[in-house]
Amino acid sequence: MSRRKKPSKQKPASFATVEDIRKNLPAEAKGLVANAANDITIPFYSGALQHADDTLIQRGGGKGLAIYDEIRRDTHASAMLDKRAKHLVAREWEVEPASDKPLDVAAADYVREVFNALPFDRITEDLVSGATLKGFAVSEIVWARDGNRIKPERIVSHDQRRFVFGPDWKPRLLTWTNMRDGIELPDRKFIVHRRGVVGNNPYGLGLGYQLFWAVLFKREGVAFWLHFLDKFAGPTVIAETPYGMLSDEQRKLLNNLASVRTSAAIAVPVGTGVKFLEAARSGSVSYQDWLSYWDKQISICVTGETLTTDIGNAGSRAASETHADMLDLLVDSDGDLSSDTFREQLITWVVDYNFPGAGIPSVWRLRPTNEKSKAETRKAKADAATATNAALIDILSTAGQIDDDDFAREYITGFDLTDHLSEKAVDALVEARFAFMEGGKPGRDLRKAAEENPAFAALFGSIDVKKKTSR
Repeated sequence: MSRRKKPSKQKPASFATVEDIRKNLPAEAKGLVANAANDITIPFYSGALQHADDTLIQRGGGKGLAIYDEIRRDTHASAMLDKRAKHLVAREWEVEPASDKPLDVAAADYVREVFNALPFDRITEDLVSGATLKGFAVSEIVWARDGNRIKPERIVSHDQRRFVFGPDWKPRLLTWTNMRDGIELPDRKFIVHRRGVVGNNPYGLGLGYQLFWAVLFKREGVAFWLHFLDKFAGPTVIAETPYGMLSDEQRKLLNNLASVRTSAAIAVPVGTGVKFLEAARSGSVSYQDWLSYWDKQISICVTGETLTTDIGNAGSRAASETHADMLDLLVDSDGDLSSDTFREQLITWVVDYNFPGAGIPSVWRLRPTNEKSKAETRKAKADAATATNAALIDILSTAGQIDDDDFAREYITGFDLTDHLSEKAVDALVEARFAFMEGGKPGRDLRKAAEENPAFAALFGSIDVKKKTSR
């Protein structure tokens, strides 16, 4: 007997079934391969991850995130940031249960009760505005017992400079004894809201890395503008002194001439000629144009305001509506991000403490209803339905001249108008086609057809049957 092993009946790898793949899930698929430890984009990787913000790295120096606080000193930048944040918190919010199960509904009701007891708008604004500018924001929860419930008694916002993040993305608190990696913090204690997260960067990326340069260039322009105004506010005084005047006398004369702008009269030595040099310039470009340009860039960066900043002083209703739509889109995005943050952290913790096993509800900021837009949409839908019904009636009028039901069905379904209809509805159309004939073989009255076929009546309930009867 041959000792040679029989060929294995194992299927080649190329013919592996889905069940085989599921059973043999590789270990690498269960974790993150491109993690922070081998991320070449993270500078100076150590125990705590570092910021990946190029502006912060190049210009932060010893200030760190404090350089973005200087953006708030610019009145226009501060107003645009506040406009975006307050546009969000001005919206109403609602809590939706995970399902219709009694436990899920009870959990949602309690979350709604907790949010009503808190200054929820202020909490949302602190997180959203902080993350919008700096990439992330941190707030601390102070928990308390209320009978047999556990709820957040208050939520306090903190300065982002006090926190760093480890490879697990959990916040760590910097203290005087640990200024590099920070100390570990308890779970379910700190809410972290992020925006602009890319890759292994738990710090996010705020608008500060863009606004910093616009505000810096604008501020430098103000310094030049002040110098310009000083130079053009009054003429430059020129004194021609006689030969041989001592240096001490020249210095005294120079001091006297420096006060000419604020003095009504001045005394100069005999033989000294005094005249004034007026500054002159040509062209229409001014430093104010420079500042206006950067104000426009700040508006575009924060609120997406493009059309309205480019139309000048003329103004336009279309421009204002376009700007409002763009701002609503940005605020919608901010609202979705904040909703995800609350659901993944605060709401989950409240539900786990008080309703174990319940589905996690969601909180949403609702965009105000545009009644005009809704009315226009309803009118457009009604017009489209009317046109569709009219076209379908014409098709059925022609199909009514076909005696064979199969051929009539093929003709009726050959148009896109019946693609969304069920087989039962198409059968009703085929059966009732004679009622739409306008010539030839007499058909049935539409009212009678509707009475005999409920499916036909439901399909054409909106059609004025008095206008289409067989002859």
